[in-house]
Amino acid sequence: MKKFLSLVLALVMTMSLVTVSAGAKDFSDDGSITYKEAVDVISGIGVVDGYSGGDFKPTEVLTRGAAAKIICNLILGPTTASYLSADTAPFKDVPVTNVFAGYITYCSQQGIINGYADGTFRPTATLSGNAFMKMLLGALGYDSAIEGYTGANWTVAVIKQAAGIGLDDGNDEFVGSKAVTREEAALYAFNMLQATMVEYDAKTSVDINGATVTIAGDKAKEVAQGSYDNNMHKPNLQFAERYFDKLDKTETTDDFARPATKWTFKGDKIGTYADAADVTYTSNVKLGDIYSDLDMSEKDKNAEVYYNGVEADDVAVSKGNTVKVSSSSANNKLVADGSTVEVFYDEDNNDVTICIIDTYVGTISSKEEKVSDPYVVVNSESLVTKKDASTSVSISGSKARFETNTDNFEEDDVVLFTYSQSADEIKSVVKAESVEGTLDKYTLGKNLTLADTEYKYSKNIAFSFGSETSMTTKSDYVIYLDTNGMVIYVDEQEFDASQYAYVLYTQSSNSRFGKDQVQLVMSDGSVKTVDTDDDYTSLEGTIVYYRADDKGEYALRQAANVHKNGNPTITTTADASIATNGVLSGGANTFEMKNTRAAITTKTGTTVYGNSETVFVVAESDARGKTDYSVYKGIKNAPTIMSDDPTTSPTVETKAVEMVYTTSGSSDVVTFAFIDATGAYVTNGKRDVVFLAAESATKMITDGDNNQYYLYNAVVDDEITTVKVKAAQDAGSVVVAGNDTVNQVVTNADYNNKGLLTSADAISTSDYTTLTGTGVWKLSGSYSIGLGGTTASASVRYTVASDAKMYYIDTDGVITKIDDVKNISSDSTATYIGLLDVTDGDIAYLFIQEVDNGKQEGAGSSGVVLSGISASYSSGTVTVTLTGTNAGQVYPVTISLVNGGTLVKLTTANVTGAATTTTATISAALSVGSTYMVTCGDQSFVLGV
Repeated sequence: MKKFLSLVLALVMTMSLVTVSAGAKDFSDDGSITYKEAVDVISGIGVVDGYSGGDFKPTEVLTRGAAAKIICNLILGPTTASYLSADTAPFKDVPVTNVFAGYITYCSQQGIINGYADGTFRPTATLSGNAFMKMLLGALGYDSAIEGYTGANWTVAVIKQAAGIGLDDGNDEFVGSKAVTREEAALYAFNMLQATMVEYDAKTSVDINGATVTIAGDKAKEVAQGSYDNNMHKPNLQFAERYFDKLDKTETTDDFARPATKWTFKGDKIGTYADAADVTYTSNVKLGDIYSDLDMSEKDKNAEVYYNGVEADDVAVSKGNTVKVSSSSANNKLVADGSTVEVFYDEDNNDVTICIIDTYVGTISSKEEKVSDPYVVVNSESLVTKKDASTSVSISGSKARFETNTDNFEEDDVVLFTYSQSADEIKSVVKAESVEGTLDKYTLGKNLTLADTEYKYSKNIAFSFGSETSMTTKSDYVIYLDTNGMVIYVDEQEFDASQYAYVLYTQSSNSRFGKDQVQLVMSDGSVKTVDTDDDYTSLEGTIVYYRADDKGEYALRQAANVHKNGNPTITTTADASIATNGVLSGGANTFEMKNTRAAITTKTGTTVYGNSETVFVVAESDARGKTDYSVYKGIKNAPTIMSDDPTTSPTVETKAVEMVYTTSGSSDVVTFAFIDATGAYVTNGKRDVVFLAAESATKMITDGDNNQYYLYNAVVDDEITTVKVKAAQDAGSVVVAGNDTVNQVVTNADYNNKGLLTSADAISTSDYTTLTGTGVWKLSGSYSIGLGGTTASASVRYTVASDAKMYYIDTDGVITKIDDVKNISSDSTATYIGLLDVTDGDIAYLFIQEVDNGKQEGAGSSGVVLSGISASYSSGTVTVTLTGTNAGQVYPVTISLVNGGTLVKLTTANVTGAATTTTATISAALSVGSTYMVTCGDQSFVLGV
């Protein structure tokens, strides 16, 4: 072993080119990882990593080959282990080209693993827990022959030893015969890091009647600490102290005052992890019950209590004590149903620590991905208070941010979060589980019954519509549950703008209507007079949620959280005044809404906010009294509307603007708005963008009603669909009906009552800059793309918006959505149409038309892919040979000095590729006796001089 490790050390000195970054990694499936601490530490030191998609796949089973890699990473370190290779096949089913060949060879040579009697290793077969434990024991120094890990009953000896030293700690359901999963492997490897290494005084192998027998002078004994740092704080030498001497374990408390362990690697924090509580409760509990559950024999008259990390009132944990943790005499109102009460018992000192942790509910208001530490912003729906249970805490600004893998969240997600008052920050955020159904009944302050199931209220329950008393039975709701299955948030059925409308007139205000009729402005901008199931006079001038039965009769219900900016109110304008005043009157003359920002000033002193999901129905009337209703989704796409005309100097007050709107719960985020902007300053908003795929155009179709149109595959805003384009377009339309050669991108599309597109406008230059050309290039960077040019280096680099809408169109006009810019391949012949947002400077829409020219996508890509690289040095010149090159592609070749396990870049030269193989010379003065690394793309070559 010592001889091999000295060779490994030499490898480290010359080939350790990758520094493993410490710090807990945010996997996209973090929420499904059971052994979080183990996975964080093991991945933090580089022993086990996630997948390219950002997930860890905790429940995926481990293969025998992958297990060998883990063992090598543990013993050699991930950098050195990555350079292991096999000169000859270690087993007949493991060729030298197998990705795990080097790892399997090493483990086999060291006696850590064995193959099967038939000469195979079966690298892709699953690995049992027993087998993996045997490998870990071997790495700790246990000898299979001496310890009896061979023969028919080897598993008994292995499990006895593994359990004895705690390798299965944390998994109370360990079954050695079952295949081990990735997170279980991480747990056992994590325990191994903290396990003590062993050695033997003497081992002798003798031949007895043809059989090799190992004779040990003594059984395994623990290795002394020696000169190694005691980073695990245990007697003798632990595995981590020998092989990961920069990994440090410290006992501490977390931000909720729970006993915890802090892990650091190379000085960087991996994370702090709370110890498992001795007992846990989810409601107020008697102190005598805690005494019994901890099996105490002596009271603790001054047990410390912490609320969200801040010290509260001490209590007496004693036998038979009927006082609860939270009572009128101590910690009043701090514990209720849904609170988490974790109790920790230091038996040696008879010390009880009680930690109360509240769970709150919020929504994701935004997320930031384009920063080094991505984060989400949480809008708290719950009331967060200090330990006095009355002083509120504002969760806003930087306090509302939580660093995490933002792929796990979307805007408006309902989440559960915890907050540490001592750290003054959010400590955890997870998506809440939801249940939908019809409300059967509810008991104020206690519970509700949804779809025949009763749910208790959690302590910090919130209602999106403000008050519990606003709920109505036989209506549909979505409830969100805390981790204990109690309801913590109640919302109306998911907001669906298509089911909302503004009540313009009712039977009491319009004599043309018969009994039980109303006129509605629908969310699509249409106006309907409908029959209703009741007299809804009281709902005139408000926003309603509606349902229509199979006979076309409408039932209306006032939407939750309706607001008006009128002072004191907004009323419907008489018919004769519509041409000059619009359909409403009584609004505010200080109204201001700009599509460059989220804030909307509805009237002096009142500000609300729009987001990407807000639906705006905007009314404008012409001189003849005809009112048009335009619909916009998202504040960025809505028009700018202002009472004062900013184009005049000084500004001239034009007209009061009326706005009736709904908000999300008690927040100030607008979900649906009806705005009468007649006479006000209005600029065009960004209406739906419509893309028509030329290659998909049909011949002209004449249907049974003599409608003539062309059918196109299309994108309407962000939906792939088909569009019927009327053959005879209205005057002013920029659409060329029947065009089957050039793709078209338009906006402000109008449709007739037959569903035919009759007209559309050109993309407004005040909204977007239209980019067209040939050549699409994949560039480095998460949100970058190259457009134009014959090579990537000759293209123009653009930033792609995180929510950009991107599509491929094949040669038949079939449209496919591109979910991520990383999925775009370089193509020198593809044509494109891009819409560059003039406000943000990012590409908002990108349509890539593939061309059938026989060329391979990826040619000329700046993402270099080679099959091999080699280099030599002579008299100031490095000769580099690249294998797998494309003619005309530029290949950047970098030469770096290997210095103490790190790379020092010396020079980079661009080499123009030839077909298949390219040889080039690069001037560089290299020093004799030094080691250099020559890299290009994903290939590297170690050059000794």
